[in-house]
Parts: sequence; structure tokens; C-alpha cells
Amino acid sequence: MRTRLALVCILGALVLRAQSLVIQRVTVIDATGKPAQPDLTVVIEGGRIASVTPSRQAKIPKGAQIVDGMGRFLIPGLWDMHAHDLTDTFPHEGLPFWWSYGLYLANGVVGVRDMWGPEDANAWRAKLAASGKPAPTMYSGSQIIDGPKPVFKEMISVGTEAQGREVVDRYKDHGSDFIKVYSLLPRDVYFAIADEAHKRGIPFAGHVPYSVTAAEASDAGQKSMEHLMGVEVACSSEERKLAAQIPHSFLDVLRTDARALETYDDAKAQSLFARFVKNGTWQCPTLTVLRMNAFLDDPQFRSDDRLKYIPKILRADWEPGTNGLLKGATPEDWATLRVKFQRELKFVGTMHRARVGIIAGTDVMNPYCFPGFSLHDELALLVEAGLSPMEALQASTKEAARFMGQLDRRGTIEPGKIADLVLLDHDPLADIHNSRSIRAVVLAGKLMPRTALDAMLTEAEASAAK
Repeated sequence: MRTRLALVCILGALVLRAQSLVIQRVTVIDATGKPAQPDLTVVIEGGRIASVTPSRQAKIPKGAQIVDGMGRFLIPGLWDMHAHDLTDTFPHEGLPFWWSYGLYLANGVVGVRDMWGPEDANAWRAKLAASGKPAPTMYSGSQIIDGPKPVFKEMISVGTEAQGREVVDRYKDHGSDFIKVYSLLPRDVYFAIADEAHKRGIPFAGHVPYSVTAAEASDAGQKSMEHLMGVEVACSSEERKLAAQIPHSFLDVLRTDARALETYDDAKAQSLFARFVKNGTWQCPTLTVLRMNAFLDDPQFRSDDRLKYIPKILRADWEPGTNGLLKGATPEDWATLRVKFQRELKFVGTMHRARVGIIAGTDVMNPYCFPGFSLHDELALLVEAGLSPMEALQASTKEAARFMGQLDRRGTIEPGKIADLVLLDHDPLADIHNSRSIRAVVLAGKLMPRTALDAMLTEAEASAAK
């Protein structure tokens, strides 16, 4: 009996050792804010970081898988904090629900905040686990909650305070991580949702509805505001006039925001930003989609080589002639939108300097917002807006984890954290575009070398061509 027990213990120990992964002699950018630390060895056991030590002091577990990181750079896995089309909520004919997962993982994006989640998040998680498909971790929102006449018919329509409270309770009970609010919510319903979310202990985030101000939304506890919507108007000297204009189309919204940026009032802005900081209100500017709004008519912009990874059934909806949101834009509108985008870059930089929390999101699957790839576009745009390369990386790692309340287990390279990591060939602190130079990805301790990542891209390209 003792012999058999000893054999079981030995076999168990061998299994644990087989799970060990070691990245040696690598420069670690841990995202805590420390400068890059050269010649460290990272030991991973059981899917978590066991140690981060100078290479000469490192203790290598027997039987560990060894990766030579000399001359390379290790960063935490990246998160896209605003993405769509991740579940089977809106199935596309001929496309498996997991079609985009390889694109995320091949680009070092180990997690996403799903801004239009499934009806039952608990059931969805069980389905995904049963599928066995490698996938980024998902921080799942409710389905989108909008007013009696929602922007899209698929959204959840609520018109009374009681209905607002009911949907909060339903999605909390179904396992959603947060409630997603939208543009056309009536004022009383919005505040009922905010109150019920507070009572049930679930965050709410999304658009600032036209019926409330950004300051009111912040005071009500909205966790994040997306696309700068409502924020630009709140910083205008013409706020009352602009807020009173009821938009009849998405173009109307963009035109109003452009006017708001033309009439920017720094004193008003700084007061609002201080309020955001006090209330813990985050901004997810999604500069990638804001850039798309400004350049969708540009043929050079639309000749992106990454289109080969997007299925034809989706690609068709990305053309200016078929994209309903920007239909009817005039040459004057496009010129205005380009100026607007440059002002939005400066606007985000001003918010950041005021210490407003910024998280990196892209708004995949809008036109030319590519799963995985566009997160790197977003990091570059954040640097263009005024963040340092380290701060841009943190917006997708440390600050993303802090926003989700998960900084104790992800977001930085420290012992005890989940081993979601990206190994780069070049230094992203020297040039943020180097975040694309991916040599390998580690997902919960499992190594995906360049060959595996290339295979994911090849599979995605082949599927898109069908």
C-alpha cells in the first residue's frame, strides 16, 4: 500500500513538473511602472508565475520547458477592453462562434471585455469550456440595455423604472460581470438601473445616454464611459445648447461632438475630469473606431492587408456604401471628422494628464477594427495622444485588471499572478509599435510559440476566404 501511494506521489510530482515553463534571460517589462529589468528568469508552475528572479539566482524545476528569452522582452498579456461578436449571441451563417479567437491570441490579446454579452453568461461559459477551444478570457457584459425605441432592434428595450431594475436583476443572476447601458435610455430608467446595480453589487458601463450629463452619470456610479460620448459635449462652452439637440442619426452625433470640440472650455473640462477622478469613473476612448469614423471614405485606409482575416459575410458590411451609420456623409462631413479626430487625440491626452483612468479598447467588430490586431493600433494611438509607451501598455494590462477588480491575479508580471504573457522580439518602450513583434504567447501557463500563432492566422485566413 505504501509502495503504491509513493508511486502515485511520484507520478503526481512528474505531472506538476511537466507543467512548468521557464523563460530565461529575458528583459521583463512587468507593467508595474518599474523600468525594464534585464536578464531575469520567470518560472511558471500550475498556470501561475512562481518566481521572477535574476537569472543567476533562478532555480529551474526539473523537467521544465525552457524558453530562451535572451535579447527579447516579456510583457503581461494584453486586454481589449471594448469588443463585440465574441459569443453566439448573433450567429453568422457559416461562421463558428470562435472564429475570431485565434486572431486575438495570435496578437497577444489574452482577454476581452465583451460589450454585448450573451443572455446567460453562466451557460455561455459552460458551453465555451465544453468546446475545448483556446480562447481569450472574457469579462462579459449583459446584453445592451436601451430605451423603448432602441438604436438596434436586437437590444433589450426598457421603458419603465421597474423594467430597468428587472433587467439588472436578470443579468446579475445570469452571471454577467457588468450591465451595459446605451444612448436612448430615458432619464428615470437610467437612474433606476444605476440604483439597482448598486444594490446588487454589479458595475454598469457603456454610453452616456442623451438624457443625462456626463457629470450626472459619473455621480450615479457609471464605471466607464465609451467613445468619449457625452464627455466632449460636457466640456463645451455651449454644453446646454448642444445637449438640447436631439440627434436623428449617428452623423448628427458626430457633428455635435465636432462642434463641442471646437468650443472646448478648459475650465469646465478640468472640473469634470476632477469629478471623474473622485468618483472613479474610467474612460475607454476607443480611438481605433473614432479614427475609422474619420477615414472610412479613404480608399487607402480601406485597403488594409488585414482584411484577409475577416470573413466575407462581415467584410461586406464594412464598405462606406453599405455601412448605415455613416451613410449620407458629405465631403464637408469627412473633412470635419478628420479635424475632430485630431482634437480627440489631444482631448484624451488632456484627460490622462488630469489623472482620469484610461483603458484600451477598440470597438471590434466595427469597420476596420480587427480582432487582436487593432489593439496594437489602439496602443499606438494612445501614445500619439500623449501617453508614454509604458502608460499605453498599462492601459491594456495593469489598468485593465484594476478596472475589473482583478489586479490581485492578473495585469502585471509578479509572483502569484496568472501566467498570461507575451514575448516580444523588440522593446515596446523604445517604440510602442514593437508590441506587434510577438515571438510567443503564454496563456494561463501554456506556451504558444510563433509556429502555433502563425497556424492560427493561416486558419483564420483560410476560413475568411470561403
